Amino acid sequence: MFQFQRKKKLTPSAAAFAMLVTVLAGCSGSGDAGTPGNGGGGSAGAAGASTDGAAASDPFAEHMDISVSTFNIGKAFPDRQSDEFLKLMEEKFNVTFVDKVISYSDYAEKFQLWSASGELPDVFSHDIVNSETYFSWIKQGIIRSLPADLSAYPNVHRVMESEESKALLVDGRYYIIPRQTYQAHDQWAMERALVVRKDWMEKLGIPDPVTYDDYLNMLRAFAEEDPDGNGANDTVGLTFRSTAMLLPVASGTFPNTINASWVKEDGRYIPYYASERMHAAVAQLRDMYAQGAIDPDFAVMKTNDGIDKFGQGKVGAISIQGTPNALKNLSNSWAKYNKDSEFEQAIKVLPVSWEADDGNRYRYQAVTFWSESYFSSSVDDKKMDRILRIYDYLLSEEFIVAKLYGIEGKDYRAEGDKLVITREKDENGEFKTVGSLYPSFSMFGGLAAWYQWNEFEENEAIDIAYDAELAKLSREELRRRVEQHVPVPTNFKVELLYTPAKAKLSAINPTEDIIRIMLDDGDPVELWKQAVKGYDNKGLQQAIEEVNAAVAEQGLDS
Repeated sequence: MFQFQRKKKLTPSAAAFAMLVTVLAGCSGSGDAGTPGNGGGGSAGAAGASTDGAAASDPFAEHMDISVSTFNIGKAFPDRQSDEFLKLMEEKFNVTFVDKVISYSDYAEKFQLWSASGELPDVFSHDIVNSETYFSWIKQGIIRSLPADLSAYPNVHRVMESEESKALLVDGRYYIIPRQTYQAHDQWAMERALVVRKDWMEKLGIPDPVTYDDYLNMLRAFAEEDPDGNGANDTVGLTFRSTAMLLPVASGTFPNTINASWVKEDGRYIPYYASERMHAAVAQLRDMYAQGAIDPDFAVMKTNDGIDKFGQGKVGAISIQGTPNALKNLSNSWAKYNKDSEFEQAIKVLPVSWEADDGNRYRYQAVTFWSESYFSSSVDDKKMDRILRIYDYLLSEEFIVAKLYGIEGKDYRAEGDKLVITREKDENGEFKTVGSLYPSFSMFGGLAAWYQWNEFEENEAIDIAYDAELAKLSREELRRRVEQHVPVPTNFKVELLYTPAKAKLSAINPTEDIIRIMLDDGDPVELWKQAVKGYDNKGLQQAIEEVNAAVAEQGLDS
């Protein structure tokens, strides 16, 4: 059996990086919840907690069905009877979790349809905060607010007390719980990366690219110079995990394309797509496509299709996250098609884009959450109390331990400050992952938060979950980027700012227009200028005026 420290941390040389991996201590609440089934009541399960503060002798007396939609829920319940963690959770909170399946490709459409028909699930994950849809749903009573007093749910309360959360109050009420991805802006540095075929680079004599021409020539070589050696014209230069990974490729030319942020130019804030710096970025993306550097099928591919394509061994590079989880998913796809070659030996992680004109490499940063938890207006106060109790447990340190190690007494045991893994092994003698033993973690593991800050911990639990070599590769690249790359200049106060016209800008889809222009034969810059001019009809100029007025009035430029 392996033994490992419960909170072993990285010790990088750079102080900035050291701040990123204060993980469990920083994310844990003061609650005393235990792993489901081991007797711990959970901080949200304290006697007397309710949405209005009234005492309740047994807050779990009434059984409830709670319907849930979150991005990976389709994988969560293949066999409810064999998933012991699911059974423990449902017993602990006296609920049955009812899945309403969505995917990354259809969630927006499904939620829009369900909102119109009154069929939204009790709890669902979406990414519409501060959009026109968000405020419309509040006004129409489609979603409900959280109770004003969250003191009965200390871990939820902690999340909602962050400065980022406070910026999301609407008339003094919260209508969401942000799903934290990371706990510091710098921890996002691996969210945009290029995973490339190192073996192909070596075969073709290609050094690590630095300039735009270097990237273009490398990707063209992958597509044209038969790097797999089969004599057929069947390889692709660059593909994408999703269309969100397209614009970051041009961030060496215009850094704010990496995180789609507002940029300050000539003393005023404008959306990145309103900047004339987009002209060169759009022209380069068109050029890359026209010269065969980009996957000819990229415009019709669905989210995650690129992962499977890379796994088939026909792609030289994929624009994707470089996190341990993303690399593991790519490795799993690789293993399906490449039984005789090791993924770790075939790839390397490069910056998603080339060096900027100022000599810097820019890295991604964002607010600490991506997407939010919403609650249907059909949820009454009793059910809301139950949901918040569940969330309070999911946001506790005890749940994070369960997520990493499994069920105490079955999958691990505590020996002082060490945890000893005792869970099942596979046919190769390796410990099975928690997710393979309990598929319900596909829901629980990302419902209240993404917990991706855990992935950069240095311990055996992470090594088992994501592969030790891949975890180390990602961790070391994170350290290097934090130390050497420049975070793209971003005013998060402006990003979180609400104005009526700014909310309506959610109707603008620059990526969709850029894809259309990449496929067109016309002048890309002129076509882009026409697209941006059309944005004025969607309120672009009004939004710019409102945002800059609010920045001046509220002192947000500091």
